[in-house]
Amino acid sequence: MTPTDEAETKPEEVVVECEMEASPQTLWRALTEEELLADWLGARPAAAEGEDAVEGPSYRIVEAEPYDRLRYAWHDPSCPDAPPMVTVELEPISGGRTWFRLTHGQVVANAPAIRAANSNCPPLARAA
Repeated sequence: MTPTDEAETKPEEVVVECEMEASPQTLWRALTEEELLADWLGARPAAAEGEDAVEGPSYRIVEAEPYDRLRYAWHDPSCPDAPPMVTVELEPISGGRTWFRLTHGQVVANAPAIRAANSNCPPLARAA
C-alpha cells in the first residue's frame, strides 16, 4: 500500500489512509486492547449473547492477522445505516512508521478465508 496506489472503493465504503508515526506492533496493541480501542475509536466490545446491550458504538473482532490486518463487525446505534464492517490494514514503512488503511464498508464476498494454523498450506511470503 502506498499513497499513490489506486484504491478501488465502492460508493458505500469510506476509506482512510495515512502514514502513522508508530510501528505496526504499537498500532496493533491500540486496535486490539479493549481500553486503548475505547479511547481511540470510542467503541466497546459487543455484548455477549444474554448480556445487556452496550451503549454506543460496539465491535466484535472477526478476523485478525497480527500486525497486518484486523476486521471488526461494527455497530453504532446512532448510525443504523452505517456499513457493518471495519477493516484495518497495517504495512510497515521506513523509520519504524506504518502505512495505515481503514475501510468502513460492507462484507467483502471475495475476502480470503481464514486458514487454520495447521492447514498444511505453504506459508505466504511477502516480497521485500
